[in-house]
Amino acid sequence: MKKLLIIFVLMLSIKGFSQDSYFLGKTNYCTPEKADSKQIFEGAMTALNFPKLYLPTTMALFKTAKEDPKYCDVFFLAGYYARLQNLHKEALVLYYAADSLSQNKAPIFKQNLAIQFMRFGKVDKAREKYEEMVKYFPDNPEGYYGIGNTSIVIGDYDKGLENLKQAEDIYKKTGKVKDDVTYMYGMLYSMKEDYETGLPYLEDAYSTYKNDEGYLSLYSLSLIKVGKNRNDEKMIKKANKMYNKIKNKAGVPEIKKKLTAEFS
Repeated sequence: MKKLLIIFVLMLSIKGFSQDSYFLGKTNYCTPEKADSKQIFEGAMTALNFPKLYLPTTMALFKTAKEDPKYCDVFFLAGYYARLQNLHKEALVLYYAADSLSQNKAPIFKQNLAIQFMRFGKVDKAREKYEEMVKYFPDNPEGYYGIGNTSIVIGDYDKGLENLKQAEDIYKKTGKVKDDVTYMYGMLYSMKEDYETGLPYLEDAYSTYKNDEGYLSLYSLSLIKVGKNRNDEKMIKKANKMYNKIKNKAGVPEIKKKLTAEFS
């Protein structure tokens, strides 16, 4: 079950992933020691728009990292290029180096490292990085969001909801609350079997996630649980309609078991 949940959560992490202005190329968290290292970094930022240049750019970044081993930004960008080429083990190592070298100055390094940890099922390691984000960057919503996301796997749903609320409050100050925040509320409440509270959130997320089978599983489960509790035939009928949209009914074992009990 845990492996499938991690995949489920990783997809939500990536969908909700927010990069800052770092990729404009104007920010460096470490100072290069070699004169041409910054030029390599800035050139690599420009090359992100040209996939055919990914390999030679990656090699140039690797060479720069070797020659300028305290320049955390070039390690991070090399890791980012590695991830774009599905070199996930290499990306993990490079992100880890960048985060260590930056000495807690770069939230974007921690966030990318956390998501990379999730790819390898290291949820506890990802949680540590999100908690570091909250500690060192309390005004950044992504750390709180990440804790909420990892709560789905770890199972401390109340802590997840608490942190998700903090993320939501910060998002409200800076702009519109993201749809994945709404969905995560519904997911966390559903996972803790508080279907009445979670259902309105899942309904609000429908337009965005209506083709996501993980979402449809939780939505149909919540609908039928609440429908039966209220003796609402219209809601039960809607639950069956949503359930029938799920093509792969295997899904996450724990959710599958609950769905089978309600719809068989």
